[in-house]
Amino acid sequence: MAKNDNAKCWADLWKASVKKYDRTGDETQAARWNQRSEHFGKAGDDEKRKKRATEIFKLLKKAGFNPKGAAVLDIGCGPGTLSIPLAKAGARVTSLDIASGMLDRLRETAKKEKLEIRVMEGSWYTADIGKLGFRNKFDLVIASMTPAVRDLETFDRMMACSRKYCYYSNFIQRDMGNSAHQELHKILGEMNASQVHDPGMRDHDHGPAGHEHGPGPGLVYPFMYLYTLGYRPLLTLTHDTRKREQDWNEAADRTIGRLERRRELTEGEKEKIRGFYRDASPDGKYRSKSETYRGMMVWSVDTREKA
Repeated sequence: MAKNDNAKCWADLWKASVKKYDRTGDETQAARWNQRSEHFGKAGDDEKRKKRATEIFKLLKKAGFNPKGAAVLDIGCGPGTLSIPLAKAGARVTSLDIASGMLDRLRETAKKEKLEIRVMEGSWYTADIGKLGFRNKFDLVIASMTPAVRDLETFDRMMACSRKYCYYSNFIQRDMGNSAHQELHKILGEMNASQVHDPGMRDHDHGPAGHEHGPGPGLVYPFMYLYTLGYRPLLTLTHDTRKREQDWNEAADRTIGRLERRRELTEGEKEKIRGFYRDASPDGKYRSKSETYRGMMVWSVDTREKA
């Protein structure tokens, strides 16, 4: 697509921001998400997930999308958080994810619900949409809170698969209790602060523009890129506050487990982590609080103003 000067400026900024972060390869990504696949999305408030799905469908309807009979591609589908309700609504869904464990859960749910969903295992980082037959094929292409769309190339690839609509959502900002992160960073010394996470939160690294899946665009770069190209996405912003309480031993073990996915910890380091949670939990309970700002947007790929 032709880019004017403003769009090129945002594209260049986007590319430059991604270069500051390590680009995790396919094998590492698959391994990380397979480790999490058994429990991913199971904890938490079912009502909040249902409410979020309702908000997404409301935004899609406002944009003019009707799921009945529509061809949908769900990139980084996970266990089927959106694939399942879209299929229930009558869409013909193709669900793609890099983690076989996530897809196994999706298949299980689809079988239980008697839904026909085309499930595909693969990486969006290296996907050849020409060979896959995806180019200009789908009425709706989704990239919902996924690290699969992490840069300009993967974002443009997503758009190239749509003949009507695209849906994209990501973090704007997430405060996961930075004081705890900083203290653990001091205790462990050489480790990067972004590798230490509150055990009540999900295991992600922070990238540019509020994106927490490592290298990625957050919401700012995609929105501004689209806007300067002449698109006018429908945009909805949400804010969530979450409090969590758990036994300090459990909190320490969760943090240790997350850190050991990256490297082996010494017994001394493990004891330092346990000591931190023990000291921060005078009554035996570790308490954490997070605030999350998310954004979701829908746009038509064949309707844009002259930029």
